[in-house]
This record gives sequence, C-alpha cells and structure tokens, in this order.
Amino acid sequence: MIIDHSLGLVFLHVPKCAGTALRTAWQDAAEGRDVVSFFDFGFDAVLQRQVDLAHQPLMDLRHRKEWRFLRRYHVVACIRHPYQRLASACREYYRQHSRESELQMRHEPPSREQMLHYLRRLPGAMDAHDLRYVHGFPISWFSHYGSKPMVDTLLRCGQLADDLNALSARLELPAALTAQLQRVGAGDGRRPSAALDQLERDPDLRALAHVLHRDDFRCFGFERSPAQFEDPELKQLIEQSLAIGPSHALPLPNLTPQMRWYYGRSSHRPEPVLRPTRSPRTPR
Repeated sequence: MIIDHSLGLVFLHVPKCAGTALRTAWQDAAEGRDVVSFFDFGFDAVLQRQVDLAHQPLMDLRHRKEWRFLRRYHVVACIRHPYQRLASACREYYRQHSRESELQMRHEPPSREQMLHYLRRLPGAMDAHDLRYVHGFPISWFSHYGSKPMVDTLLRCGQLADDLNALSARLELPAALTAQLQRVGAGDGRRPSAALDQLERDPDLRALAHVLHRDDFRCFGFERSPAQFEDPELKQLIEQSLAIGPSHALPLPNLTPQMRWYYGRSSHRPEPVLRPTRSPRTPR
C-alpha cells in the first residue's frame, strides 16, 4: 500500500496486478511530497499471525490506524484477469519458496506437478489466511471490506496505459508522477520472465479460479471459459469442501454453502453481489 498524503491518494497493492511497478513509479516521483510506503513482512499483534504489509486484505487492514485514509482519500487499485493472476501467483509462490526454485522461475514456468502442488494447497491456505499464499487470495479481499467496495478508481492490467493516462488527467497528477506512470503503461522496466500461457489455460487452474475467485469474475466482469477439474485429488477436495454437511466432516469449513452443527443449528455462507467501486456519494 502507498499513501500519498500530499495528493490525498491511496494506492492499494493487489498482488500480481502490476503493483510493484506502480509502487516504484509512485516512489520515484515522490520528491517534495509526503508519501508513505508499506512493504515487507511482520507479525500482527492484533491478528496474531504473520502478514504481508505490502498487500493486506482489507479485513486485516481494518484495525490499523491507516484505515482512516481509505475513507478520506481517493483510493486506486489495479486488477487483472483471475486466470492470469492465479498463474502468476503460482510462479510467485515458487519464486519465494527456495533459492533453487527461484532460479528455475527466472527461466521457465512451474511444471504441471508444481502447479498442482500449489493448487491443492491454496484452498486450505485461504481458509487459514496463510501469507505464503497471499498472492493467490481473491482480488475482492484487497478491494472490498466485506461486501463494501473501498476503491474509487480501478486500473486494469489489460488496458493499463489508457487507464493510467485517464487517471492522471482526471486527478491532475503532477507531471513527474504522470511521466513515471506512462513508463509503467508502456512496459518500461518490466522484468522478463518465463511465459505462463500454458498455466493460464490449464483446466485445473481455471476450474479452481471459478471456485475461489468467483466474486472477482462477477464483480469485475471478467469472462469465464468452461473448465472442469482433471486432477482427482483437487477435484475431491473441492467437492468435499463445497458439500453441505456436518461441521466436523468438512475439510475446509469456509467454502461450504451451509455448515451443519451437531446440535441442530446451521450457519450459511452468503452470496453477496459486489459493486466494483464505491459511489462518490458513499459516506467516507
């Protein structure tokens, strides 16, 4: 997250959505302005778990004093198609896993076995809010507080140059910052990496994205392609998790539409319809 007090702006860093390039642009053009950058990892004494300070889900960020600036300032975030983003998140997991896998990711994408290893563990990691998998958490966790949108302007990776130009013109950003953002839009400084096209098209990756990132597809209007699980282990995990049944028989309690408790009560999972951005009239 970047907070630009001088411009009254907050940039929410959604993982694997050009956030590093945009963060760098903001910092490189920050001379003379009051700009605060949140980065690195740390233990959160309120949440009682490790967190990634660069990109915290808003459900985590809510208790921090910086939350008040999301209500006062203009908030910007960048988003990306879930298939592309999940493939990139898989690579990022291995880039951070070990020195050996980091070197591999510089020259080639994750193998199918590596991808399946990651996909099989991602649902449980989301259930536990495991920061090692933060790059694969849904976009809406970083743009919404519950069902409430907290973003005023969305940038889309697929049309980033046009969206950045429109943002600069609309908010009358300083010339130095506008120039840095134009460089990002043009792809300057983008690190070469192994192509992820095959991973993005993988049916297991797409089928899992449909389940874990379903709100992102609906909220942000991303198109879905038909996909079914081919990996038996992943298919069984998701089918069991989406079942309605006894609470202690469910492998992942947060995915089930309805959890039934042994003493007769049940708790339902709501299916909210999310708006992509907040209205200008929304009280801040």
